[in-house]
Amino acid sequence: MWKIARMEWKLLMRQRSSYSFVLLWVIVLSMLFLMAKNHADLAGYTNMTGTIANVILYLLPLLMMIAGSFAIAGEMENGQWRLLCTYPLPQRMYVTGKWLGQWLGQTTLFTFSFGVSVALSALLGIVIPVKWMTVLYSFSLLLIALFLMFGVAIGAFTSTRWQALTISVGVWFLFIMIWPTLLIAVLSFVPYPLIAPLLQAATLFNPAEGLRVAFVVKLGGSAIFGQAYDHLLNLGENGFGLIWLIYGVGYLGVLWLIATWKLTRRKQR
Repeated sequence: MWKIARMEWKLLMRQRSSYSFVLLWVIVLSMLFLMAKNHADLAGYTNMTGTIANVILYLLPLLMMIAGSFAIAGEMENGQWRLLCTYPLPQRMYVTGKWLGQWLGQTTLFTFSFGVSVALSALLGIVIPVKWMTVLYSFSLLLIALFLMFGVAIGAFTSTRWQALTISVGVWFLFIMIWPTLLIAVLSFVPYPLIAPLLQAATLFNPAEGLRVAFVVKLGGSAIFGQAYDHLLNLGENGFGLIWLIYGVGYLGVLWLIATWKLTRRKQR
């Protein structure tokens, strides 16, 4: 597992395309911080902090799912996975190593970009509260972790990078772009007493929505949610760190099981 993770990390660090992501994140984050220059209060949840979180929420899941799915689909396509199957390597170790290497690599690139953007903001006289910066950074790392594993699970079901790209974009479009509209359309057919529990369940089912709720609550903006979220918000506020840690680890575990199960079945064919 550790050898696979190390190889994946080295491969990611050596790819020139990886550093285009560094440039992308430096530009995006610097522009977002520059937009926040004229807003006095970034410590709590405001319209500006929500905008910054939403931009990251649009970009990170798509890029991470593509990266995670390509890590598996690329080896399926060139036959390297079949070669690895000739060794006594459990698929659970393969999946864990792939995800861990990708997560360490992507986290390294994002952390460097985030640090450069914060430094540039400081040079421009933009004051960024430490709490807000810490919450945004943690929010981003959790998105990277969850959607990389989502991508690995997608890659386990594909045979080519083209298939992986198509499915990744489809999942991103469903979970990020049209999720609110789809949710409203579905809930319009549901009896009123079931709306609140189904809305909470749907929020936890979508990791992007679940982490967005955690981000808003951590910055003290829970008042923007309606009554339907009261139980979920109270649960999160009473044991914030533990609850969301369990949620994240649990979601990662489910995706890991799906990817391991599928690759094990493919190996046995």
